[in-house]
Amino acid sequence: MGMLGILNIGTTALLASQSALNTTSNNIANASTPGYTRQQVELSSVASGLNSATGSSGNGVTVSDITRLYDSFTTLQLRTEKSNSSYWNTYSGVSSSIESIFNETSSSGIASAISNFFNDWQAVAQNPQGSVERTQLISDANYLGSRIGSAYNSLNDQRTQLYKSSQDLVTQVNSITKQIADLNDKIVQSPGALDLQDQRDSLVESLNQIAAVNTVQDSSGRYNIFLGGTALVSSSGSNNMSVALDTKNNMQLSINMDGTATNINSQISGGQLKANLDMRDTVIPGYMNSLNAFAIDLSDKVNSMNSQGVGLDGSTGNNFFNSLAATNHTVNNGTGTLSSVNITSPSSSNYDQYQVAYTAGSPEASTDYVVTDLTTGATVPNTLTIAAGGQSRTIEFNGMKMTIDGPMTSNETFTAQADPQAATKLAVSFTDVSKIAAAQTAADLPGDNTNAQAIAGLVNQNFVANTDPVSFYSNIVSTAGADSQSATTYVSFETSMVNQLESQRQSTSGVNLDEEAVNMVQYQKSYEAAAKMISVASDLLETLMGIIQ
Repeated sequence: MGMLGILNIGTTALLASQSALNTTSNNIANASTPGYTRQQVELSSVASGLNSATGSSGNGVTVSDITRLYDSFTTLQLRTEKSNSSYWNTYSGVSSSIESIFNETSSSGIASAISNFFNDWQAVAQNPQGSVERTQLISDANYLGSRIGSAYNSLNDQRTQLYKSSQDLVTQVNSITKQIADLNDKIVQSPGALDLQDQRDSLVESLNQIAAVNTVQDSSGRYNIFLGGTALVSSSGSNNMSVALDTKNNMQLSINMDGTATNINSQISGGQLKANLDMRDTVIPGYMNSLNAFAIDLSDKVNSMNSQGVGLDGSTGNNFFNSLAATNHTVNNGTGTLSSVNITSPSSSNYDQYQVAYTAGSPEASTDYVVTDLTTGATVPNTLTIAAGGQSRTIEFNGMKMTIDGPMTSNETFTAQADPQAATKLAVSFTDVSKIAAAQTAADLPGDNTNAQAIAGLVNQNFVANTDPVSFYSNIVSTAGADSQSATTYVSFETSMVNQLESQRQSTSGVNLDEEAVNMVQYQKSYEAAAKMISVASDLLETLMGIIQ
């Protein structure tokens, strides 16, 4: 190898050391940059290209590549756990708000209002002629209704806020996917732009916290991103997500592709959007339906008993509360009476309008009753229970129970629909205290307290979704508390997992300033040695040229 070869080797060493110094400097400069992945210079020797029986040295060094120290396996795990963490943080925040709605630490809570309501009936039973007791009963009954309505409205407000939050999140998704699509194009044009790859990975991580996605890198280096089986980002660009409310006020999330909207509700498996969807359209409606069931069943039972009793003014047939179910009876000379409409399972009730049609049969059987969901037109399976004597029967279907009394006539048809906002409408139907039916018969007025005593005794009877009223509401409160506590536990667990995986990723991809300082010194010495090599080769070449001259 001649002097020019030594000079060339020194030049390659100088350039390689300079590139390594640049990379190390960039690592140090971005040590605190979010999403930055440590870069590393890959050096390769330049072969001599000679065939020789004896050993021959190479032609120096070259930078074969500059790579990111990217741990794809840990990053994939971290994305999954961050998506889960985002889900539970969102879920926990909402469940904590729900728990506060059912806060029973003060005497002004719903539980106290329920107890006061039945205690007031007991007070009326003790003094059936007392105006003060009757006035207090009406006041506390209206307060109970207002507290239940307030809780229902607060839950509904939560649903409204979650929808607005979901709209904002969808806007963020569309912004992120567009940026990823733009970065895809730039990365394809400049595959070595490592900073662009870091930006794209950070965007994918942010997207994954909104909704869990799957990322596939194609042969050209593009990221194709799928939510379930539907593409958010593909080689042709990004597809917009949208959110809207359906006719039942439930959120519907869609991805719009080529002018066609594909519903993706069932494909969302994690992130903030999944938490919003679960809380808004499953968890919160569950609590709202429970409040509706309480209001419907309480009003139905108390109304039935008050209307059968007699008031101080001698009147009868008075409902105590407003009716919370719309009913109708179409009949040809029939004598059947739809006496009550109850909610037996809040989670199964859909508040559709139902028709019960009777076709004569002897003996009566469930096959004699055809139940139709008039909202959907579907025939609904039902369970028939006939009381002893055959003069009263209950028909249960879709979380609802209808009680029909009296002898039945062929072609009798009954319709009923529970009010979907019953919890906001529970209120006393009159202001005249004399219409409170404490007495069982007019003959024993004014001192008869039989009916008031019976209504007061409802506090221990299972008539609210097959549970007594106090226990039913206590179950709502305990469920809200347990749900909030469970979510807090999940938040703690997922936070720990994210921190552990983040630490693991940083050990590979993060910048260690001490290590970079060592590399800086190493590459500095290499640079100085290469410069010295070039200087020596230059001096030798100059000496040789002087001899030749």
